[in-house]
Amino acid sequence: MIHLKSVLYDDRIEKWQIREDRVPHHIFIFVTGGTVIYYIGGERIELNPGDILFIPSGTVRSCHNDSKGPHQKYSAHFTTSDDEEEAIRLLQERGANKWSAHNANYFRQRFAMLLLQWFEQTPGGRLICQGIVLELIGRLINDALSKTSSAVKKDLIHKLQNYIVHNHNKPIQLSDLAHHIDRSPNHVTRIFKEVLGQTPIEYIHQVKVAVACELLKSNLMTIAEISDHLGYCEQSYFHRVFKKFTGVAPTAVQKGAPLSFIPHPAIRTAAAK
Repeated sequence: MIHLKSVLYDDRIEKWQIREDRVPHHIFIFVTGGTVIYYIGGERIELNPGDILFIPSGTVRSCHNDSKGPHQKYSAHFTTSDDEEEAIRLLQERGANKWSAHNANYFRQRFAMLLLQWFEQTPGGRLICQGIVLELIGRLINDALSKTSSAVKKDLIHKLQNYIVHNHNKPIQLSDLAHHIDRSPNHVTRIFKEVLGQTPIEYIHQVKVAVACELLKSNLMTIAEISDHLGYCEQSYFHRVFKKFTGVAPTAVQKGAPLSFIPHPAIRTAAAK
């Protein structure tokens, strides 16, 4: 259960500041106007309209108005029972957390309702306050999980890109990529589309075509040798793939035709090695 200790609205208080101290409760802050500066664990955190800050209990913090003038913000101070404490563990483990609200009007409305119900101090109002705080914490937890999930996906994609780059001269299968990161082929395809906006097979061909472009320009290998070097079983298939991505035939590049094909930066790096 959420135990609210206070709900405050600071409305452009001149010379507002709080000296360094350890907070006895969790604090959930939403800024609606101006700029306010917090110092937490030696870190300077600037909050602007639409920014949200969660400060776990026991955190040492100080804060003050920005030099440009006073600010406006809501703050909810609360403790939690064991069940809710476990639910917000993700927020506590990360220490003080700052977010930029995706829907600032929504947070403004919910905090305004929270303040209203807090002032009324009716039995029903107290339940509404608990519900609103739980709702807002739930949204931050979802956001934290989403960011963690996104970071994991990007890390997996980076591993797959490195694998493709270092094995560009082999016939890479989707199953090879799945095995490399211990995921299913469907999962590999899904995260490629989410992070890079293309399928893994398209990315593999782009890497191979980027390498082929450099080899063709160097005139050190024949087209047949390049096709074989890149792991294509048939030279005709290599021709089709190359023309699909570059718009010209390999022979044209070999003869110095200009290219409009611009590979992904990671692919250009691979081709240069």
